Amino acid sequence: MINEYKDMTIGSGTKNHKKGYLLLLAVLLASIILSIGLGIFVIINKSLILASTGRDSQFAFYAADSGIECALYWDRRHAGFSTGVFATSTSSSPPSSGVLCNSADIASSWTISNQTANTADTAFNMAFANGTCTTVTVKKSDSGLTTRLEAFGFNTCNTQSPRRIERAVRVRY
Repeated sequence: MINEYKDMTIGSGTKNHKKGYLLLLAVLLASIILSIGLGIFVIINKSLILASTGRDSQFAFYAADSGIECALYWDRRHAGFSTGVFATSTSSSPPSSGVLCNSADIASSWTISNQTANTADTAFNMAFANGTCTTVTVKKSDSGLTTRLEAFGFNTCNTQSPRRIERAVRVRY
């Protein structure tokens, strides 16, 4: 009878030890699943940031392209004006209004700089309804025979934005 009592005690202690092992296994398994889930979340989050950066880059490029197209239109086809609309030298007299791009009169706000006897630079800004904007510079040299257009497009007009993207387009003729 004494031997039976000893066997029951030993068996009972082993059974309690197995319950603790299953709890440890469950915690370990939950930790592994949580780690995998966090890893997938990080990958998805970085993919979303990369995709939005690509989209914003396109918006910036389209803004720059719109600025170049506006400058090309008014430089090549200036109906209603006796001379070109952009300054070509100190002797040129560009209009102070009537040059419309994106339903805004850019002539009323452009700046003319670096004027010499044969060169002049005209710069203007445009903002678009989708929140993008562009800065365009028209550089005329050789009294207007050579033209260099540069447009810098931005995905946002907020200069303090850490996600601001700039794209540029340059045309020479």
